[in-house]
Amino acid sequence: MERKYKLLIADDDQSILSEYGDYFEKQGFIVELAQDGIEGLEKLRHDKEFDVALVDLKMPKMDGIEMIKEAHKAGNNAEMIILSHDKESEKADAIAAIKVGVKDWFEKSELHKPQCVVRVKELASGIPLEEVSRILSVIRD
Repeated sequence: MERKYKLLIADDDQSILSEYGDYFEKQGFIVELAQDGIEGLEKLRHDKEFDVALVDLKMPKMDGIEMIKEAHKAGNNAEMIILSHDKESEKADAIAAIKVGVKDWFEKSELHKPQCVVRVKELASGIPLEEVSRILSVIRD
């Protein structure tokens, strides 16, 4: 039985929360939702078991970069992925994201769910899926 990965989606867009929350649950993830940066940070502070967090760059109350910084300070080791609108992907934001250890960045307008699931699984497992498949094929032989 495959391990269920735990995912946090923090976004102020209710349609993103609903659509991606449902999609990831159907893919076998345990999903928690947060409607702003403060709620997302609180969930990360109180539950250190998240494998990955999809975090909107621009949210009310606390932006995504600040949320990630504070989560790391609180000792949460979840892998982080930034979600942004294409107009938000400025150089300063990208540099700030790299400095806080963000592992990937998806633009919402170009977000392809299956590709996102593959990346989230890679980050959650700590090993790229291609490598896992290669290892399993060797073991089976």
